Amino acid sequence: MYLKRFFTEYDDSLTHTLNIDPLGMTVIWSAFGQKIFNNRVSSISNDVRNYTLNLVHHLAIKELVESGLTLQGQLAHLYPQTDVLEFKQACLIHAENLFVYSILTSEKPVDTFGILGASKGRAKLGKGEGITLKFSHTEVSHLLVRQLTLGVSGRYKTPFIDMKFFDKDYRYKHPKYVEQWNKTSKFINSCEELKKVKDLLIVHFKKLLKSTHKKPTINFDEVPMELNNAYQTAFNSAKHVGSMCKDFWLDVSELNIGAAGCLYEVIQANEEQINRQQVFEQALSLTTDFEVKTKLQNIIDIEPFLAECDLLFTLLMSQRKQTIQNVLESYQLLGRDINTLPSLARALVDNIQVKNVLGTTAKGRFESLLKLSMIAQGDDEDILKSIISVLLKYHESIMSKRGQSVWVENDANGNFSCNVKLSKVPSVEKRPTATWYHRYYLSEFKQLIHGLEGQKEIKDIEADAA
Repeated sequence: MYLKRFFTEYDDSLTHTLNIDPLGMTVIWSAFGQKIFNNRVSSISNDVRNYTLNLVHHLAIKELVESGLTLQGQLAHLYPQTDVLEFKQACLIHAENLFVYSILTSEKPVDTFGILGASKGRAKLGKGEGITLKFSHTEVSHLLVRQLTLGVSGRYKTPFIDMKFFDKDYRYKHPKYVEQWNKTSKFINSCEELKKVKDLLIVHFKKLLKSTHKKPTINFDEVPMELNNAYQTAFNSAKHVGSMCKDFWLDVSELNIGAAGCLYEVIQANEEQINRQQVFEQALSLTTDFEVKTKLQNIIDIEPFLAECDLLFTLLMSQRKQTIQNVLESYQLLGRDINTLPSLARALVDNIQVKNVLGTTAKGRFESLLKLSMIAQGDDEDILKSIISVLLKYHESIMSKRGQSVWVENDANGNFSCNVKLSKVPSVEKRPTATWYHRYYLSEFKQLIHGLEGQKEIKDIEADAA
């Protein structure tokens, strides 16, 4: 049989389709990170310009709905009321698309870094065929794929819900939302540039929605230049937006108090970059509040263990095939020994404060990893085999739930085989024992702070970490 007709060599060009996070660590470390930031900061919501753009759009839609606007004809059939989710989604998508094209066609200097949809917008503009904007909550109006989720309103929906601006259906009218909208109206209406965007957007919507068509359409070159200019002026960079909005966002997000506030203070006090561990340890020294200290201490306690689990798995992914002796030698060259992981696990076994943070899924994963604490007897190779066995069984359970194949396995000959693209093992100088690896959203928090402070983005020295 000519097996090569059916089987090929490993093709590393295909690995981008695989899931990331082979040890399912995100659900663990993110739980601790969100205890600090209360869902205000995440990997997809950390840009002050997008935060503020979403705020202005929602205030415009809120005022539009409350103005008593009535729709006509087929449009009224599609949206029987303006105070429904689908109508507000259509408004948000339309406004986001207006913003993108306004920025991309600006003759003034603008910073397009972080603008969602900029690449697709450039591609459409590059065709020279003119841009048509359809008013709809469906995909026909989307500039981005799955824009309701991946656009500005989708990415920032959770923070806005948690800050009590609206519920999941964008309902603004509820007593618990009154305070935030009062603050917002006062802030936006006192800021000339943002107020201009909001007011002109409302005028634009009212004119567009006079149509009786089911899906009103407008060419971008028909959009009033005054509205385009307003977007370009108010939102020309995150730095500019942050200079206008710092006090407002710190007030409504409360990111300058509690555990987040301690981290904020440390970041502000250190012009030179310091690593995550140093930031958290310095933040811990700034507070005597038990609850705040616990949130910070939990991360200080858990991260060395999670980071070392990740490092050993990375080592197993560094060669196509390895014997236990190969792994042990490489592990020792990294300054680790057979007691590194078991001892870190034993230090966490009875830590109730840590376990109380985790939900069901995260807690189950964490406790599975803590089985490493029970490994204690045998020679070096036997102990390392036991450690790897626990890690690979855990990895297999993660991948099985995802419906995917394992990345590393123990083959029939007792060797360890890597089935995906090989990973580069960091040097011992870069990853000393118990060096932190996971983010806990600190990188994203720095990004938001730099925007709030009207600073250019500063590259995180640990940006290559998880």
